[in-house]
Amino acid sequence: MLFLQKNQKMMSRLLVISAMVLLLLQSAAVCAQSMESGHLYAVLVNGGRNRLTNHERYWNDCAFLYRTLRQTFRIPKRNITVLMSDGGNPAEDMLRTDGRGFISSPPDLDGDRERDVAYPAGRQTLINVLFDLAMKLTDEDHLFLFVTDHGGSDDKTTDSFVWLWDDERLEDYSLASLLGLFRVSSINVLMGQCYSGGFIDNLMRDRLIIATACSGSEPSWVSPDGPYDEFVYQWTCAVNGSDIKGNAVNADADGNGQVSMREAFEYAQSHDRTNETPQYGSWPEQLGEQWTFTNTNQGTLGIDEVKTEDQEQPAIWTVSGIRQQKAKTHSVYIERRGRKVRKIVK
Repeated sequence: MLFLQKNQKMMSRLLVISAMVLLLLQSAAVCAQSMESGHLYAVLVNGGRNRLTNHERYWNDCAFLYRTLRQTFRIPKRNITVLMSDGGNPAEDMLRTDGRGFISSPPDLDGDRERDVAYPAGRQTLINVLFDLAMKLTDEDHLFLFVTDHGGSDDKTTDSFVWLWDDERLEDYSLASLLGLFRVSSINVLMGQCYSGGFIDNLMRDRLIIATACSGSEPSWVSPDGPYDEFVYQWTCAVNGSDIKGNAVNADADGNGQVSMREAFEYAQSHDRTNETPQYGSWPEQLGEQWTFTNTNQGTLGIDEVKTEDQEQPAIWTVSGIRQQKAKTHSVYIERRGRKVRKIVK
């Protein structure tokens, strides 16, 4: 009888210890999941314009950057939204680099046999995606927006635009209206299309960084070494720490172990081998010097400068020293089930 009581006590202790160990393991799993979830959300866009102009290099640009976010910085798949040409439709929508006809752009960007492309890159779809994110994200979150595609400029209005799928386009002032909805810790924009520098004056706002492949009056160019856009390829190499072949790349100019957005831009600019003039803007200035994919995944950045209501709007300084300022208001709608349900800007 005594032996049985001792065994029961021992079993009770073992159950308590087991429960405590299980609780600790569960807590560790929750903590790890919380760390992994992070606060960085990315939207990658390749409009392609149409089947005849949707070059394979645009897909390559998105795939290289997507793998960098997922594999180098461990950004969760659920935090990355990809809009690609026809959205993964099996129809042939992409012009092959070798000129041998067309293929369907693969919806798997990182080779894990899972679908990474969420939506087609249409105007209304992009508006809806950005609007929904703006309603979801908080001041602890960060937004990274990447655009690669064809771009254009309106000679009459000097507005730049990016071509989206099915010959739709999104103007600089429309994108500015959409980004104006976000109340996040920071926004980081990278653009590789022609005339992309023309977006800077419209998009520039407090706690925003933008880097573009060229000015608002010139085209951007393909890389001389392969089917990529030169500036965004060099920029991705800089933040990834290696090129597409795995060769080491060191863009960490100050040697602190991280590549800031300022360092990524300066590396891409200095290694750009084509006839284009990359542009950069940051407000406040130190935001681009502190913003890295590592620290944004953990929460807010420690920017001391706080913008007050009576502060002047930021002037835009490009690398060529051109000072610009422009403000416009235009209409952008949110559409649900084919019906306009909300007007964002008058």
